[in-house]
Amino acid sequence: MQIPVKNSSRTAEAGRAPTLAERIDAIEQFLQQLVLLLEVEPDLNRESVAAWIEITNKSASAHGLQSPRELAAMEQLCGRVLSPAVSVMQATPGLPL
Repeated sequence: MQIPVKNSSRTAEAGRAPTLAERIDAIEQFLQQLVLLLEVEPDLNRESVAAWIEITNKSASAHGLQSPRELAAMEQLCGRVLSPAVSVMQATPGLPL
């Protein structure tokens, strides 16, 4: 699954970038979905989290539970959080890996 990292098409459709409140709401929704996924999925990885978020976003959008701007905020968040460039292990000066 590919998650856009910058400026999704939905952001352009919405007219302007998501507000701070919409971005915070996206973070809260992301964390809620992650906790739910942790409860049911023993073998989590970046791809399974991205796939789950995609499913829940499509469902929320289909049921009118997310506006295009809210969806854009979530996509931007997922693009940053689930990007392969984000690494759990980062070198710390002076400490062996």
